[in-house]
This record gives sequence, structure tokens and C-alpha cells, in this order.
Amino acid sequence: MKSLTEYAFKNKVVVYFILLLVLLGGISSYFKMGKLEDAVFTIKTALVVTSYPGATPHEVEQEVSEVIERAVQEMSNVKEVFSSSWAGLSIVEINLEESMRSDEMPQTWDILRKKINDAYSELPAGAYPPQVIDDFGDVYGMFYAITGDGFTNEELNDYAEYIKRNMQTVSLVGKVTLFGSQNECVDIVINDAKISELGVNPGVIIQALNNQAGIAPSGNLELGENNIRVTGNLAYQNIDEIGKTLIQIGDEQIYLSDIAEIKKSYLQPERNRMLFNNNEAIGLGISTATGGNVLDLSENLKQRLEELMPNLPVGIEITPIYSEAKEVDNANNQFVVNLIESVVIVVVVLLLFMGLRSGLLIGSGLIFSILGTIIIMNGMHISMHRSSLAAIIIAMGMLVDNAIVVTDGALVDIQRGLNRKKAIISVSKLTAMPLLGATLIAILAFLPVFLAPNSAGEINHDLFLVLAISLSLSWVFAMTQTAITNEQFLKTPKTIKDPYDNKFYRLFQGFLTSVIRYKWISLGVMVAALFFGVVLFGSVKKAFFAPLEKSYTLVDYWLPEGTTINKVGSDLEQVVADLKEEFPEIVNVTTSLGETPPRYMLPVQVVKPHSSFGQLLIETHDADEAEAIKPRLRSYLSEHCPDASAQIKGYIAGPPIPYKVEARFIGPDPDVLRELSEKAKAIMHEHPECSDIKDDWRNQVLTWDPQFSELKANRVGITRSDLGAAIQRLTSSGLVIGEYRENEDKLPLVLKVDNQAQNSLESISNTGVWSRAGRTSVPLKEVVDKIDVSWQNSVIQKYNQERAITVQCNPVDPFMSGATLLSYVKNDIEAVKLPAGYKMMWAGEYKPSQEANEATGTYFPLAMLLIVLIIVMLFNNIRQSIIVILVIPLQLIGVAFGLFITNSVFGFMAIVGFLGLMGMVLKNAIVLMDQIKINLEKEGVIPFNAIINASISRMRPVFLAAATTMLGMLPLVTDPMFSSMAITIIFGLLFATLLTLIGVPLLYAIFFHVKTPKQLNA
Repeated sequence: MKSLTEYAFKNKVVVYFILLLVLLGGISSYFKMGKLEDAVFTIKTALVVTSYPGATPHEVEQEVSEVIERAVQEMSNVKEVFSSSWAGLSIVEINLEESMRSDEMPQTWDILRKKINDAYSELPAGAYPPQVIDDFGDVYGMFYAITGDGFTNEELNDYAEYIKRNMQTVSLVGKVTLFGSQNECVDIVINDAKISELGVNPGVIIQALNNQAGIAPSGNLELGENNIRVTGNLAYQNIDEIGKTLIQIGDEQIYLSDIAEIKKSYLQPERNRMLFNNNEAIGLGISTATGGNVLDLSENLKQRLEELMPNLPVGIEITPIYSEAKEVDNANNQFVVNLIESVVIVVVVLLLFMGLRSGLLIGSGLIFSILGTIIIMNGMHISMHRSSLAAIIIAMGMLVDNAIVVTDGALVDIQRGLNRKKAIISVSKLTAMPLLGATLIAILAFLPVFLAPNSAGEINHDLFLVLAISLSLSWVFAMTQTAITNEQFLKTPKTIKDPYDNKFYRLFQGFLTSVIRYKWISLGVMVAALFFGVVLFGSVKKAFFAPLEKSYTLVDYWLPEGTTINKVGSDLEQVVADLKEEFPEIVNVTTSLGETPPRYMLPVQVVKPHSSFGQLLIETHDADEAEAIKPRLRSYLSEHCPDASAQIKGYIAGPPIPYKVEARFIGPDPDVLRELSEKAKAIMHEHPECSDIKDDWRNQVLTWDPQFSELKANRVGITRSDLGAAIQRLTSSGLVIGEYRENEDKLPLVLKVDNQAQNSLESISNTGVWSRAGRTSVPLKEVVDKIDVSWQNSVIQKYNQERAITVQCNPVDPFMSGATLLSYVKNDIEAVKLPAGYKMMWAGEYKPSQEANEATGTYFPLAMLLIVLIIVMLFNNIRQSIIVILVIPLQLIGVAFGLFITNSVFGFMAIVGFLGLMGMVLKNAIVLMDQIKINLEKEGVIPFNAIINASISRMRPVFLAAATTMLGMLPLVTDPMFSSMAITIIFGLLFATLLTLIGVPLLYAIFFHVKTPKQLNA
């Protein structure tokens, strides 16, 4: 059967035509393919939110959260369940097994909804229907601020809705959401003293409003052969009509406006608010349609906004906060720069060692391999994003290896006088199978990442595919494009000579002869070096996720539990005003109050609604400035906001981890859990490396708790619900009693008592409580046994149906890994004595890192088995196969040394680099071992000469392949995302290449008892 190279020589026109198609198709596909910042993957998390007004955290836990938790645990594939039980609110977070595929998620969420709907009947009266939120992971990569100087909140809301409707019809738009828009309502504020004096039962007011607010059923009149629809039963047409509602008091009637103030307002407490540079704003989040190109989406949005702005009044502005398109454009531009740099480096290195023509030929093979990869990526709907770009960047270092071996072998044979075409075909035939096997091994090295049954596997699904495509194409092009262009452009030398007959090769031959002569000493040195590498690797910092370089800094601002959102807002307004004045680096500041904005990028941490929380999204001119201002920000907040807990952070290339170290104590008694958490926090405070120390139960809050007396209440016809309604009218949130329709909007009608009644606890205790049918009210204090004012837990946290408190901290040094920080406190916290029935587990960065490493390691044995199988098939010899496999550990020496001296972290990208490095090292070993085998079987030389000749002949291609890879990685050393990967490959390959050129001959000599000529003669 003819080889691929022989086919290429016989069909040059076909090959050149295919190359032309690859060139044009690759360029075209690059501009057409989808472009995103991050790989699309499903966040396997859903929230179940249930309101239970008036209930304490303990009641919410027992009556709502536990019911939801039991229903959820009946589902399969549930990994863990967290629940937070607040006063009047239950939030249950469901995390599914990460091994689930994204196409299984819709059906799983349908099952969740069914389970929750079935559980609703078990919830107490007064609990609202649970809301299932399964779009938790949607990414709104185009995030804008809508501001309106001089406009009211109502007007700004209206214009925001108008803009949202127009954005929804733009091509490539997925979803559109608003953040910070206030929910309007109609407040009916009654004077408690006045209605008590007139004997107006609030129940009468509620009934009168409900009778008038709804649209009464009408019908049709049949007149002859025609039906005439009857109208006229209209609800309130405006706010004034609500005030004209008649209230019946005995035989008299009064207008509602006589005893109450009716006004438009906003539901309290506010769920969230947003400011942009201290101006009231509404956030507009827009996601890209599945498979869409965010760069094209950005242009479409820009065009629509240009059409829209003339229709908006002066003062309404739409300003970008975060643009995924900008980040993608920068990443793609950097990719093009890296590609050009890699090609230039390859050409320059090969120019120095193989000549200009060889360098250009091999460099062209790199370009064709990448363009071919882009064509197939576009055909398979693989977008250009962080993971696929990483794959191409890793592949750049390996794509030229096959071409180097083929070109070098042909060049040597031509220099020895062999016919040019015969030399090329001969080398291609000899190296085709070893190079194919080595290429498959390089691909299989990444198989554990591809098959990992977790989110890392899903995120890096495209990484494996792109590597597999590009490396496979590099072999095909080496056997075809490189071969036929070599035949056309490589020169035949005028004089025939031995290319290895020079001083450098003679020195190497002498050194290698000494290594083999003193093989046991050499082996001892190699083992000692490996032992040193293993020991040194233990001192390398380890963290699974690397930081991302962004021109943004986040400040999470927490005030003590119980603080109002208005207080958080006023604090942050002052902070922003000071920062804009004192920090010239700051371009814009977006303030989010109550919760975080929509997820504008995948690694963003989402904080659930919380009145004492606020976040600043600070934009600077570039990433260097964003990093530089962090110490000054920390100093400013420490000085000016002593009561706040402020966490300053950036972004990481992985799931968001708010705290790098977390110790979770699990047990039944909240008081015991708090004691344990205090001990753990005390340990953390003893270590100066720890900061941001807190627990997720936070501080207790002051609680006003009237103890209902059934005996006293029965005497005056008051029920527990009557007392609850009276109390709720007193609160800032009021009592929702109906709804008012305004155009397409439904505004809640909220019954409240005027604010003067809330001035003191004494005035509240005198508030009138009405029975449903009573004509007079009873002071609240007369239907309770006592009123307790005490400190109570504001929230009860649970983990997998058990109460749990999580103690959290971060390192003072933002570059310190979670693993390093954990090493300082781990032993002391684990030494804390736990009562019977209590346990402790580590979370934070430790838990996902362990899970991700375990998931990646799940299929590592399979990958190694396949790699070993290929090696055995290549050599059909166990000892030769073992020698090749023993080269793998040698790369650890360089990896440990490189990471240690550069103070880099061994994280996920370093693991990816380590796997790629394994493929590179094995390829070099296979090529060298194959040449030894050829020398023995086909040339019939003695074993020693076979080893020496093979090492000399393969020295240049092995060295050049390593050099081009290492130098090609240099531009990535300063890239925070790829730095650890680049260092892993550069130092690992440097040491491993040197040791391969020495180690393979040494191990071969040991395994096959090879002796030098002097030893044989002796």
C-alpha cells in the first residue's frame, strides 16, 4: 500500500488545491465562527425561593425549608443542597452532580418543578408558592447602565422597559434583563388614631378596595342575530379614583381619602438598586444567542442604539459597563499576535539551525495546521473562546514537531547524496507510524481533561477537540504539504559530506559514551535529580484556578446584619465620591445594592438578595491599574469604613470562590455551632496571613417579639392572624391587600400605618388590633402576654439538611493560594474538639480543587493504558516500551524547578501544560527509540553504535522541536491566564529534553546490557 507522501507526490495539483482551500477557508471561517469570552457550559444550580411573611427564621426552617429540602432529596443526581432560612424567606440552593450533561438539564429542572409543586401542599397557610429559578447561570455579557439626569424613578423605569423591548428584537440577542428597576406600588397610608376614633375596621377598607379594584365579569347581549359585548365594569382608571372609594361606617359613608393618604411608591424593602457614578441607574443585561458571535452582536446592538437614541429624550444615556465583545476582541487580537510571534520564532530558530528555506517551509506548515483547525472548528460549531484559544496556543508548540522530523531527516539524506525525492519519501515512510503514534499519544495525554465528569470537563471539552484536530492535521500536513514543498525548495548540496562530522557532535558523542560507560553512576545522578524534583514539587504553591487579567476591581461591602439598604447606599455614595476624587485611575464605578448585578461573565460570584450588602464594580484604564489600586482601596476602606467588612477582589479562571479557606461545622444546636465558629475565627485571627474573617450566620439582630396570648385575645375576638395583620401594617413593607391595574402593569395595593406610629416601641405596643368583624380596636399590648426584645439569629444555614455554620477567610496577600493559607490554619482548626454529633469539613478553594483534581484523575489510568498500548504496538518490545515510559517522570524535575523559582502556582492551567508536556516528551523519546530500532534492524550496526548514531541523528530535530516550543511559549509567561502553563512547558521541556537525549540511551544500555567498544575489547 502506498504511503500518504507517495500519494501527495503523484497528486500535487490536488494537494496544492486543498492547501488553497485551507488558506481561504481558514481566513473566512475565522471571521464567521462564534466568538465568546468563555466556553459555554451549564451551571448546574437552581434556587427555590419561598416567601412566608411573618415567620421567624426558625419557623421558616422547620415549616418551609425542610419541606423543600425533603422534596429535592427525592431527586436523583443531587450533589448537595444548601438552605438559608431568613425571617419570612426561604432560599434553597440545589447543586446537581457535575457529571450530568447539559442536554439533561431541562428535563431535570422540570422534575424539580414537579417535586416542588407537589410539596406546596405541605407548606403552611400563608406561605407563597415556591419560585424555581433555573437560569442561575445565564451570562449577560453585554451590560449597560441606563441613566436619566432629571428624570424620576418612574420615568427612568418606563424608558428602561422601552429600551429592553427594542433590544429583544436585535439579531443574535439571547435574553434581555433589567437590574435595579423598582417595583411600583400604591401605598394606602392610614392614620391609626383616626380610624380607631371613627371605628373604621381595616378589614372594611380591604373589602371595599377589593370590590372596586377587580374587573367584574360582564358578558354578551344577544340582539337578533348579533352578540354585543357588554363593557363598563372597569376597575380604577387612576389613583384619584382609589381615594374616592366609599367606606361604609354603620349608616354613614366616607371617602377613603378622608382617612388615608393614597400615593404611588415602591415596594419596601427594596430588593436591589443600582447607581452608575453615583447617579440612579438601571442595569441592562443582554446575552448572546447560542452559537452566536458576540462581536457581531456588539455591532448589531451599536446599530440599534444609534437608531434608538433620537427617540429618547435628552438626558437619557446608555453607557457600557462591561463588554464581552471588547474582551473577546482583545483575546482574539492577542491570539493573532501570539500566532505571528510563534511563526516568527519558529522561522528564526529553524533559520539558525536548518537554513532559511527549511524554516519557512516548516513555518508554513504551522499556519496551514491552524487554518485547517479553524475550518473544522467552525464546521463543528466550536466557538473561539478561552478554552479553544488555550488549545491552539498549546498546540502551537507541537504543530511543527512532525514537520521538523520529516524535514531534518530529508535534509540529512540529501546532504549525504541521496536523491531528493527518494530521500523525502524514504524519511516519510520510516517516520510516518512513529510520528502518528507519538501524535496520538500527545492527544491522549489530554483525554482525562476531556472525560472528566465535572464542570472542568465540560469547560475543556473544546480544548481536547481542538488539540486533537490540530495535532492530527499537523501529521497529515507533515506527510503531504511539508513533503512536496521540501522536494521543490530544498537545495541539493554541491559537495557530499557527513552532516554530523563536526566538533559539536563529536563532543556530544564523547559525553554520551562516558554516560554509558559509567551507566550506574549516571543512573544514580538521574534518580537523585528526580528525587530532588519530587521534594521541590512539595514546596510549590498549588491552587486549581488562576487569576484573570481584567481592568475591573470588585469591592464587596457588608454592613452588620440588620442594616437597611438605604444605609448601605448612603455609605457607598460617599465612598464612590471620595474614590472618584482621589483615584485618577478610576474610569467608572457601578454600585449594586442589595445583591449583585446579572452575571455579566461566567466566573462572577452571585450574592443572593441581602439588605446589608453592596458591591462596587470599579473600572480602570487597564488591568495593571486595577491591580495597583487594590492596596490603596484596602487602606481607604479600613480607615473610612471601620464598621464595614469590605472584600476587595478580582476574577479567577474558574467557578467563583468568595473565600479561599472555609471550615464548615455541622451539627444540631445553633449555639454550639456559633461557639465552634468563634474558636475557628480566633485561630484565624492569630495568623497575620488571614483577612476577611467571618462566618455565614453573621451577627445576631435585635428582634421585637410579641408573645400572643390566646386567652386574652379570645375575650376580645382577636385571632393570631389579626395580630399579624396589625403588625404587618406597621412595618415599612406594609400589608398587600390587592392590586391596581395601570395599562399593562399590575401595581400592588399596600396598606400601611403612618410613620409616626413607628417612632418608638411604646407607640407600636399601643397600635390598635382589629378583629375581622369588630367595630373597635384593642391595643396590641392587651392581646399579648409580653413583648420580648432580644438578640436572635437572623438566618439559619443548612447543608444537606443539617444545620451548618461556615467560617471563612482570605489571605492578606492576594497572590497567596488557598492551599498555602489553609496550611497555616488547618492543623489548629482540625484540633478543635467537636461534641458528639458534630463534624467539620473543608470547603472554600479546597473542596472544588479536590473534586476537580479527582475528576481529572478519574480517566487518567485509561489514558495511560491507551498510551502504553500505542507504545507497545510501535515497538513490539516490552523493554523498549518501558524505557520510553520511564522518561515521563523526568519532566517533573524541570516543572518543579520552574514553578518554584518563578513563585508560580500549580493550578489547572499548569496541569494542562503538564499533560501537554507529557505528550511532547514521549514524542521525543519515541522518535529516538525508533531510530535506535532502525539502526539495529536495518543497518545492522552493533548496539552501542546504534545508540550513539541514533542520539546524534535525532539530536537536532529533538532540540529544535523543544526550542521552538519553549520560545513559542515565552510571550505567554507574562499572561496571568497562561503563565503557569507556559512555565510548566518551558522548564519541563528544557530539563526533559536534555534528560531524554541522555536518559533514553542510558536506560537502553542498562536494559539491554550494552557495552562500549573499549568494554567489549577488554
